[in-house]
Amino acid sequence: RNIFNLTGIAQTPHVSNAWTNRLAGNWQISPIFAVHSGSWFAPYDGIDNSMSGVGLDRPDAIGNSYIRNTNTLQWLSPSAFALSAPGSYGNAGLDSLSGPGYFDIDTAVSRYFNITERQRLELRFDFFNILNHTNFQNPDNYFTDSTFGLIQGANDPRIIQVALTYS
Repeated sequence: RNIFNLTGIAQTPHVSNAWTNRLAGNWQISPIFAVHSGSWFAPYDGIDNSMSGVGLDRPDAIGNSYIRNTNTLQWLSPSAFALSAPGSYGNAGLDSLSGPGYFDIDTAVSRYFNITERQRLELRFDFFNILNHTNFQNPDNYFTDSTFGLIQGANDPRIIQVALTYS
């Protein structure tokens, strides 16, 4: 629904001392800051009460759906839903529920080192999810599962990669 991304590039200045400049000068840092609201998803019965053969029947919504407790990982309240009646599809809307939001900062730090006029090395460090912030996935959305409404997964933790490129 809502996505905000902000990116930028900054470079350390050229330093007059030759050895200091070789180590600390001309590095580039490029952060990406991302904030997303939760993605839409639908609850499903988990059985074919409509007898249509498709198996994507939704339960009946009978109360407040959300608990949104990331400490216990309980996102939905099972007592807010009931199995749809035989021969019906249920009244819970398609994509009527919103999952947990997303917050992330990725950063790249890089520098070119000239060897000769036609040869150079690039040293690059990439940091994904640099703050190691937990970004939860949508909860289990099948009402007949014992884990209905529970968040059971998260996106990747912090990942660091290093590259050295010769050109």
